[in-house]
Amino acid sequence: MSHHLDVERILESIARQRVLVVGDVMLDEYMWGEIVRISPEAPVPVMHLHHVESFLGGAANVARNAASLGARVSAVGVVGDDQAATVLFSEFDRVGINRQGVLIDPGRTTTRKCRLMSREHQRQVFRFDQETTGEISPATEARLLSAIREQVSTANAVICSDYLKGVLTNKVLRETSELARERSIPLVTAPKDDHPQKYQGASVLVPNLREFARLAGHQLNGNGHGWMDQAARRLLRGNTFSALLVTRGQDGMTLFEVADGELVRTDVGAITRNVYDVTGAGDTALGVFSLALAAGASRNHAASVANLAAGIVVGMRGTACVTSEDLRRKIYGENESPTSIHASP
Repeated sequence: MSHHLDVERILESIARQRVLVVGDVMLDEYMWGEIVRISPEAPVPVMHLHHVESFLGGAANVARNAASLGARVSAVGVVGDDQAATVLFSEFDRVGINRQGVLIDPGRTTTRKCRLMSREHQRQVFRFDQETTGEISPATEARLLSAIREQVSTANAVICSDYLKGVLTNKVLRETSELARERSIPLVTAPKDDHPQKYQGASVLVPNLREFARLAGHQLNGNGHGWMDQAARRLLRGNTFSALLVTRGQDGMTLFEVADGELVRTDVGAITRNVYDVTGAGDTALGVFSLALAAGASRNHAASVANLAAGIVVGMRGTACVTSEDLRRKIYGENESPTSIHASP
């Protein structure tokens, strides 16, 4: 049986939502240049740098994706007292994201992912990172929790984006889930840790396939996906989150829920034809899925919208995001009905 979604109603409702994004904010940089020769010092190429592009990354990219759909977004995280943080703040301001909850800790380094990009080959040739991965200090944690308590008071949904950079401590995750439960709003979490207990209290976990396997203690070996149902059943029965949305790249997404004690699986097929760059597609799926839930969509329908959005951004370069008009153009151009998309159980 197919599920039909009034896209216009959901997109209009999304634009009225307020969402709080908590997690590891970072800066994505693309350094474009030409490879002109081999270095005389070592057998490595020498690149002449032409220009640098800076984008919000990690949890900040999740916030950016939510903002691009018209939602009012507040971000909470921790950065260092450095130039990367200055650029991040400028980008937050440019796209209209409330950054009052993004705290400066002089003892930490702002997470920065720098990609060297070849202009002639239009591809990445090298990457280097700067980051602090240790857990935030107790003092910074207390400030962070205070910011979360302040910002959650007006939120319709909370998103936790974990990149294991030390912001989402056990205490931060636990107290955030308690605050969301008190307000009866969805808490959607993207996990990176392989301990599912860390994410107790989330309404929905949104891992990619590899993260899902780690959470379930399964070793990916290329022998198909027959293990997924059993792993999902074990995770949902052994923990307090209500559902799992597993992003599967070119295979789309799979939503797992429990109804009347039985596992319900819904597969949402991928819709993209040309994959240019998968960077940030998971952030897009997370942000759009959470907003659709806040707007009143069922999990099935929210997954369909998120899958559509992810399919759009993989056809773009870098940490791209989608707008409501992007979604409308995709739907109107590829479906018989301009107001419905489908997910099949």
